Amino acid sequence: MPDSALAGTRVIDLSQGIAGPYCTRLLADLGAEVIKVEPPEGDYARRLGPFPNDVPHHDRGGLFLHLNANKKSVTLDLETTSGRVVLRKLLANADVLVESESPGVMAGRELSFEQLREEFRQLVYCSVTPFGQTGPYASFKGNSLTAMALSGLMYITGDPGKEPLCTGGEPAEYFGALHAWVAILAALELRARTGAGQHIDVSMLESLGCADEYNTTMYAYLGAIRRRFYSRHAIPTYPSEIFPCRDGSIVVIGGATGFPLMMAVLIEQPELESNPLFQNLWLRFMQWDKFEEILRPYLAEHDWEDLLTRAQELRIPFAAVLDAKTLLENEHLRVRGFFVGSSIRSWGKCRWRRIRSRCRRRRCGWGARRCSGSTRTRCWVRWGTRRRTSWC
Repeated sequence: MPDSALAGTRVIDLSQGIAGPYCTRLLADLGAEVIKVEPPEGDYARRLGPFPNDVPHHDRGGLFLHLNANKKSVTLDLETTSGRVVLRKLLANADVLVESESPGVMAGRELSFEQLREEFRQLVYCSVTPFGQTGPYASFKGNSLTAMALSGLMYITGDPGKEPLCTGGEPAEYFGALHAWVAILAALELRARTGAGQHIDVSMLESLGCADEYNTTMYAYLGAIRRRFYSRHAIPTYPSEIFPCRDGSIVVIGGATGFPLMMAVLIEQPELESNPLFQNLWLRFMQWDKFEEILRPYLAEHDWEDLLTRAQELRIPFAAVLDAKTLLENEHLRVRGFFVGSSIRSWGKCRWRRIRSRCRRRRCGWGARRCSGSTRTRCWVRWGTRRRTSWC
């Protein structure tokens, strides 16, 4: 797409797993030509699934396809001289290299940033690893779970008096991908002005650690360590928690407009406006069990969609907790075109989350999501056979 933001930019993607491939997927969706370089055994994400009908297949894993849409692919054995020669030929016309090997591995192949910088002075070289290129943990193995533990996020997640819990999904991988993506865009902008490439060092641990909104600051200012306290938000604006309702769960947030009147109107007891629990935030925070005796029975008698609609009409920021099925059926996301249908050879039709943004002036050029098949030694997937854009 010649009018895309990154049209004419070539990216060599040596990364595996989630963080690096998602970063390069974002670059591809902005119009960059991304060439995924896989080892002979393939990216290990090929083996992670989920698979159609739960039958493993190296080309059909949903995670792998999601992370590597819009890319071309070749197989190279970088442990061999011939493989490294071919990679250098690819780098001769490349703008960005993204890799996810443990520190020292690329140097052992004579492919580190320092070993390439004289030959490829304009190359933006990005390393995305669990713990970064330096420090005592640099050579440690890790993933999103280890980053959640070491970042402090896991310590504050769960119920009081019980063991810490992890969050759903792979947040450290995706936070790392986003940090790498933004850093690469900034490095390309700097290169456009100076002509110089550089090495970007992204740590998944540090990327996730940036998401802790105030617990480290609380300790620095007050010497206080926040304990796990169910699903409540750290800031004491109770209620700010998940509650059961008749057909699922609902996030109840009082917000700036919820008390004293609007919450009382929502639960159809406007006389509660004068109740001290509705009048006084700190009393409500300290006597939360008494407040829940009022709130929980009403929520249990109503469906989440009714609660969500009525709360938002009263400017109270409720939200439903959606499962995958309900998410796919969500009317708001349907209207915005968040999910799109695609066809994959030898599989059939499926629906994908559409990575997109909207601006006002011109198109960003986010590519379409249609797969026409795969082999491991050629371009395994060619998305974009149907033109589709978001607006910018």
